[in-house]
Amino acid sequence: AVISKGERNVELLKQPVNSPLPVETQVAMIYAGTENLLRNIPIKKVKEFQVEYVDFLRNKHPEVMAALKSGKIDDQLTGVLKQVATELSAKYN
Repeated sequence: AVISKGERNVELLKQPVNSPLPVETQVAMIYAGTENLLRNIPIKKVKEFQVEYVDFLRNKHPEVMAALKSGKIDDQLTGVLKQVATELSAKYN
């Protein structure tokens, strides 16, 4: 279980060369990975989930992404991150 969590987290951390992801994207994904919210997603589907997760947050919860960008993280914000990740990851089971 620990190794597969690590494999998923490695996939999350991969970024295009000379084109780092925005900090709010990194924080959202690292949160999902460290909270083990990706445990049911096949490793080969992690990038697909990442795109869907971040797009959903940007479109439906722009206030969350703005707060992450400014470094303001609280229980309400992490609750949204967890809820969205849980709902989206269910389709990958």
